[in-house]
Amino acid sequence: MENLDLLLTANLLNNVFKRKASISVEYLGWQYQKNPAGSACIGYLLEENEQISNYALIPKIFENNLGNKLALGVGVDLAVSPNSRGKGLFRKTIEKSYEAGIKGNLDGILGVANSQSSPRMTEAMGWRKLPSLDFRFLKLARSKIELETFRLEGNELKKFPLEEFCDFKTFVHPSGFSPIWNAELLKWRLARPEANYYLHVSESALLVTTKVSIGGIKIAVLLKTFPINPNEVPFPISLLASGIAKYHKTPFVAYWGKNHHFKMDGLKIPRKFQPSPLDLVVHFFETNTNFELAEFELLDFDAF
Repeated sequence: MENLDLLLTANLLNNVFKRKASISVEYLGWQYQKNPAGSACIGYLLEENEQISNYALIPKIFENNLGNKLALGVGVDLAVSPNSRGKGLFRKTIEKSYEAGIKGNLDGILGVANSQSSPRMTEAMGWRKLPSLDFRFLKLARSKIELETFRLEGNELKKFPLEEFCDFKTFVHPSGFSPIWNAELLKWRLARPEANYYLHVSESALLVTTKVSIGGIKIAVLLKTFPINPNEVPFPISLLASGIAKYHKTPFVAYWGKNHHFKMDGLKIPRKFQPSPLDLVVHFFETNTNFELAEFELLDFDAF
């Protein structure tokens, strides 16, 4: 990553997104600079000592059953200053990210966009839209499975022996591409500043959740699922979701994505009833690879 002043980036993003919790330099340093898979490749424009646009590609490695690997940049923080719109900076910034991605040895970009912005990527920029992933409330089944739960706070994660719970090397990749995970990557991802994560461990799975409140209703969100025993897949997630619901004291466990290691039973929510349905779009810098995702979940990008 170039020597970009992250304070300028934070000022731009806070001005554009106006979130309740401000985006900090600490957060950007974690996401842009500390990723074990590589530093962010960033397309940006400056004007009069201010950053007026930004598109960051967070490196992520994907692998299929043949052992073929692709290095994609997961696109985040696409922003153009309100005072600079209408000047073609959207396209120019994305093209700058292409240059940064190629320089950073990425094969392409995987974008997660809402349904309003994804047409700009496909129609204006020529990206390819991937099949939509389902959002659902998971079925809760009676189960005798006991989940051991750890709330990750402060420096507790640094001491957490993830390797003892999950052997990431035993994962079998299907015909499509799946993100590669290891203990180092997971520890980095769970170290996101000001995040609120929980690890749930059983003999069958390692799960990552968080919790949100919408309209006063508490909802548990299943962010990532790792199988522990490859011989048990696909494992019914309903047997584990009941333990998540019990821990978070809510009947609602939400999930977006897909993972072939688990049978994701539950109530699918139609896109028209989702507040901000997500689309996946992909662009390759050189060859138009026949890329299909076999696994992708909320922890695989920056939603939580």
